[in-house]
Amino acid sequence: MKASPIPGHARGQLSLKWFLIFSFLALGCVLVVGYSWLSVQFFIRGMDNIVASNMERAAERYLNDVPLDQREAPSLFSGYHITLNWERMPPEIQAAFPEPPEAQCLLYKQHRSRWLEHPDIIHFAMRLERQGHTLFIAKTVSAATSPKIIGRNAARSMHTLIIISILIVATLGLIIWLLLRRISRPVAALGRWTGALDPQRLREPPPDFSYPELNALAELIRTSLSSVQESLEREHRFLRHASHELRTPIAVIRSNLELLSRLRETSENPVDIRQSQVLERMNRASLNMQHLTETLLWLSREGREAPSSHPVRLDALVEELVEEMRYLLNEKRVCICLDTHPYNLSIPEVPARIVLGNLIRNAFQHTWDGRVSIRQQEGRIEILNSRPESQEETQQSLGFGLGLQLTAQLTERLGWGYVNEAGSGGHRVVLKLRGEKETAHPVANGQHSIDSTVPGAETSE
Repeated sequence: MKASPIPGHARGQLSLKWFLIFSFLALGCVLVVGYSWLSVQFFIRGMDNIVASNMERAAERYLNDVPLDQREAPSLFSGYHITLNWERMPPEIQAAFPEPPEAQCLLYKQHRSRWLEHPDIIHFAMRLERQGHTLFIAKTVSAATSPKIIGRNAARSMHTLIIISILIVATLGLIIWLLLRRISRPVAALGRWTGALDPQRLREPPPDFSYPELNALAELIRTSLSSVQESLEREHRFLRHASHELRTPIAVIRSNLELLSRLRETSENPVDIRQSQVLERMNRASLNMQHLTETLLWLSREGREAPSSHPVRLDALVEELVEEMRYLLNEKRVCICLDTHPYNLSIPEVPARIVLGNLIRNAFQHTWDGRVSIRQQEGRIEILNSRPESQEETQQSLGFGLGLQLTAQLTERLGWGYVNEAGSGGHRVVLKLRGEKETAHPVANGQHSIDSTVPGAETSE
């Protein structure tokens, strides 16, 4: 026994290796993007804290430097608009903030920009309570008026953040590649070892695959295949021994049947028809047992050599088997439709007889009411048994047993085509025999067709 190679993944199905790669890369990208966004947010909040701190220091200097009687008028102090009355703020500040800031020491910010777009103008506003006075502080920052160093530092910070993110993603990809390479090698070695298993290697201990889990899996595979191999060997031994042991009683039965036939021929007593029928049935049964034993012996051999082939007339063989199995339809309302065409083919006769006999026997045995159609065209034989729907459960419960299993094994070994289909209205079997074509026997009509009903049964229309 040789283990089958591990099949590749189906088209469109993602392999485990690429699934792990994409999963790790997606996780790494999410982490990098998340921390990059967090870094940007911290950078913006840091800048806001600096602006708020400068505004608060400017307000304190304003209270210390500007006299009390001059604080009512709007004032531009150290670049900040500072006033005690919000209504006196410049129009652009009031347009940006329709309502004055309510919370104390909280920086209000307004800009008109979309996602991932640099704002052109940013308005800041704050409310402070100092020395019993309420101060409103505002400032407008634009890209044109802001110091160039701030823009350069922001751009450098963004470039540094992008470079760091790319390096993190590349490092993560390299680590994933090295990790999967480290794991995939022993997994691939396990697959190759499993695909190369044969009876000799099953007796040897599995190699080391670097990881305890893979070693345990290899031992489990070896143990399972060894048990299957032992079961097959026991089955083959049983078939060989049983077939050899059956040869002796079959030979005794055959010889005694021949002796009975000769005794009847030489006897002076009149021939009893019932005895003749009994002897015929015993002769057919013993002959079938002999053919079955020879076939089982051939199936159990180690070699693949096929039985010897010789010309067989298929139409005559099918008609002969139908007549032999006709007794199975006694007391049944079954109509037989037989359509054969003269055709000779060089094939092993014994396996062909067993296969066709099994198929015809099953069709007759499991049909109680309906029609059995048998059509032979060259090397193609089709058997169709139709029956009422009420017999479906009975048919399925009976099963087909050893006959169809043996048929499947024989057709597979000989390379014959075999199709077995079960439908709602019956069963259909197609057998295609392959061999060397011989000259067909001439027949006046070119074919032989029989449409008959079993005696005692009504013809089904």
